[in-house]
Amino acid sequence: MNSRDRFLRIMRYEPVDRLPVLALEPYEEDAVKRWHSEGLPGDRDPVGFLGMSRLVHVPVNLGPIPPFPQEVISEDDESIVMRSSLGALVRHHKSNPSMFYGHIDHPVKTREDWEAYRERFRYDTPGRLAGGWATGAWSSYNACEDPVGLSIFPFFFRLGFYAMGMERFLTAFYDMPDLIHEMFAHWGEFVLNVIRPVLETVRLDFVTFGEDLAGKNGPLISPRVYAEFWRPYQDPILRLLREHKVPAICQWSSGRFHELLPDMLEEGFNCTWPLEVMAGMDALDLRRRFGRRLLLAGNIRKEAVIAGPEAIDREIERLMPLIREGGFLPALDDMGAPDMPFAHYRHLIHRLQDIRMA
Repeated sequence: MNSRDRFLRIMRYEPVDRLPVLALEPYEEDAVKRWHSEGLPGDRDPVGFLGMSRLVHVPVNLGPIPPFPQEVISEDDESIVMRSSLGALVRHHKSNPSMFYGHIDHPVKTREDWEAYRERFRYDTPGRLAGGWATGAWSSYNACEDPVGLSIFPFFFRLGFYAMGMERFLTAFYDMPDLIHEMFAHWGEFVLNVIRPVLETVRLDFVTFGEDLAGKNGPLISPRVYAEFWRPYQDPILRLLREHKVPAICQWSSGRFHELLPDMLEEGFNCTWPLEVMAGMDALDLRRRFGRRLLLAGNIRKEAVIAGPEAIDREIERLMPLIREGGFLPALDDMGAPDMPFAHYRHLIHRLQDIRMA
């Protein structure tokens, strides 16, 4: 039984011998730099060195083509303002340059701006499918021993945030609803046409929708807004995924969005991760509320891994009933961070690898 088999069997509530131990999110660059000084060999990544399973992502480019030039706009002693590939001006602290700490400006302020912006998001632009697509090499993903999936990023909420800025985007649902409908209609059709040939070629085990449409106090949109603006343009994508029998159709969001989950489940989602504990996401509570129709992953507090082995062990013990039941993959609920000692992260991974399910 390989990692892919284990992933699929757990998602079907079937017995497995042990867990596929995964990182749901990438590691911060400064975390890996620190870990290289604490026992991680300089030529190794954490996943390979620790013998973890991988989430294999099919290389689909949903970004702007051509991308906006990533250039430095301004700089002071503490920070750099750069233009991102999506066109926003983003502030980076020099102490942790791989992370951004605030958006300064955005490329879409008017309908005319959107009409120019969307020209960078055409599904038939060469380069959307890479990594051997033209030579037929993608069929090799079907023989992969780790779970294979697709990340739809950005999706509607992230698109609006990156293109318009949070305040302008959220008020546009009321001030410029026609523009939001137009944006989402274009994006839904764009995504549908980009991923259709992938689904016809590759057997996908999971698909994640990169939204982040909630904070720790709840969703940033209401169920009414979700129903009006999301469902008409998202439904065709979800139908396509169901037609191709994708086992885990996942709403990726760190925040707490319980109020939206009933509609999402009805619409065709059946999974969510990474279940950030500090944002109020509790895997055990979600299973009680929504039963086995909602698959789950993550929910091991980053703060527990920073604290050390005793806190890590308590987290795993808290989640053991769900681990035993199935339909849940325990994993870190956030990116590996620079304040996380490598010895602590290694303890987490080894403890999860030691769990025997049969």
